[in-house]
Amino acid sequence: MASSNGIKGGYWLSKQANIFPPERIPTSYFTHIFYAFVGVNATNGKLIISKSQEIKNFMTKVHGGHKKALLSIGGPRSTTENPSTAISVVASDPTKRAAFINSTIDEAQRYGFDGLDLAWEFPETQVDMDNMATLFEEWRSRVDDRQAELLLTASVYFASEIPRGSQSITYPADSINLNLDFVNLILYDYTPTTAAHAQFHANQAYTGSGDRGITSWSNAGVLANKLVMGIPFFGKKWTLLDENDNGIGAPVVSYDGVVPYNQIPGASNGTYDSSTISQYLAYETSWFGYDGKNSITEKIHIAKRGNLVGGYFVYALGDEDSQGHTLSKAASDAWDN
Repeated sequence: MASSNGIKGGYWLSKQANIFPPERIPTSYFTHIFYAFVGVNATNGKLIISKSQEIKNFMTKVHGGHKKALLSIGGPRSTTENPSTAISVVASDPTKRAAFINSTIDEAQRYGFDGLDLAWEFPETQVDMDNMATLFEEWRSRVDDRQAELLLTASVYFASEIPRGSQSITYPADSINLNLDFVNLILYDYTPTTAAHAQFHANQAYTGSGDRGITSWSNAGVLANKLVMGIPFFGKKWTLLDENDNGIGAPVVSYDGVVPYNQIPGASNGTYDSSTISQYLAYETSWFGYDGKNSITEKIHIAKRGNLVGGYFVYALGDEDSQGHTLSKAASDAWDN
C-alpha cells in the first residue's frame, strides 16, 4: 500500500522525450515516477509498447535514484485520439479484459516496473464505471495470483462523480478502496474563464476546486491515505478585453490554450491569490493562471496538515524550469515540512 511517509509522484511524458529525456528527471524530489503513456489495442486488449529503449532508459534513471517506477496506461485525449475509447471497449469484454490484465503484468515484469496506473480520462457512462469496478477487482486478483507484487493505481476526475448531461456517473469507491493502492486526483482544468484552473479554494459556487474534489472523494468513502492530490506544472492563457482589468475573473477576448510553466514569462513573479490559493500573471493583454511556488507550498501544507490526502503528484515533469526544478523542490519541501 501507499508509503507511510506519503507519495511524491511525478508524471514523465514520453512525448516530451526529445526536450526532456529521462536522464533529466530530478528523482531526488520524488518517491514514485510514472512513465506516461502507453496505449491499449482495442482489438485484443494488449498494451501497445513501441519505445522499448526509451522505457529502459527511464527505468535506469528512476531505479538508479532508488525510486518506484509505474507504467501509466491511457492518458488524456488529444486532437487526434482518445485513449479512453479503447479502454472502454476492453473493460466491457471479459476476454479482452483478461488479456489486458495479463498484458499489463507481463510488460511490467519485462521492464521491471514497480506498479501500473490506469489513466482512464474519462469514463462516459455508468456502465463504464461498473466495468471499471470489475476491472480493478480482476486486476488485483490476477496480480495476487501471479505474486507480481505490483502497485495498482488510477488517475481519476477531480471529484467522485462526473457530470454527464443532466445526470452524473459515479466512480466505484468500494472497488477502489479494496483493490487500488492509491488514486491520483486530477485537481486542475476546472474553469474556462480567467481564473485559477487549479485553485484549491473556489471563489464561485459553480466552479471546481481542490478542497471540493478531495471532500467529494472522502464523502464517497475512499480512504484519505489513498487520495493523491494533483498539481499542474502548466498554466492556461487568455487574452484580456482590457489590460487594466486583470484580476481573477476579468473579461477576456479569447482563451489561448495551455502553456507550460517554463514558457510563462516571469512566472516566478506572478501574483499570489490567497483566497483561491493560486497564482496568476497579467502582462499587457495576456493573462496566465497557474500554480507557482507559493500556491503549491500552501495547498500541500493544508492537505497534509489536515490529513486530507496521502500524497501529491505533479503533471508533467518537463513543464517546469529544468535548471533549478523550482516547483518540484517546493512541493517536496512542503510535504516534508
